[in-house]
Amino acid sequence: MTDRTKLTCDGHGPPLYYGSVVRVLIVIYLLVIGTVALLAQMILPMIFPILNVVGFGSALIPLVVIYASLELGDERALILAGILGVFLDLTSSHRLGTSVLVLFSLSALIVTQAYRPESHTWPFRLIFVLVGTFTFFLLNYILILAETARWYWPLAVWSKITFASLLNLLLCPVFFYLIGLPPRLCGWKPSYELQERSYAR
Repeated sequence: MTDRTKLTCDGHGPPLYYGSVVRVLIVIYLLVIGTVALLAQMILPMIFPILNVVGFGSALIPLVVIYASLELGDERALILAGILGVFLDLTSSHRLGTSVLVLFSLSALIVTQAYRPESHTWPFRLIFVLVGTFTFFLLNYILILAETARWYWPLAVWSKITFASLLNLLLCPVFFYLIGLPPRLCGWKPSYELQERSYAR
């Protein structure tokens, strides 16, 4: 009899419909993680004002999106990025749609590379996090300047973008490990690992 306790979608795992349920559940799980990260971005800087200096107020959401784009590697990551972008815009001073556009574009670029095996080695993951976070903040600021028709680049903005990118670079290994631990303990495997297993047969 097929073992339905393992959250895998290969030929020796649960039936196809069960694999489809797992695909939805992992998105819901990451959406919950993203919501918690958004709340942390809002609450922790009020308790520790120094976090505002290093750009913590918006740093965690792109980190969740980058993780989801690498691990899911399909349209689910784009949907998640869009939803988290709406949440981020609703809880910030950004015009609605700004973060959606930036996060969706960032996720789409990473998803196009997620099928490459080297994309899941730590050197490449760290590059995705560093460049992705920097690009997120940079494009967000450019869009804000475009709305106000003011092209002003103070040192504080560059410092915040740089510190936030470095912060995510430092948080990335622990953050990715903790996010991925519960699903993996339940038997879930990222799509790229399932592809590697199918190629190895």
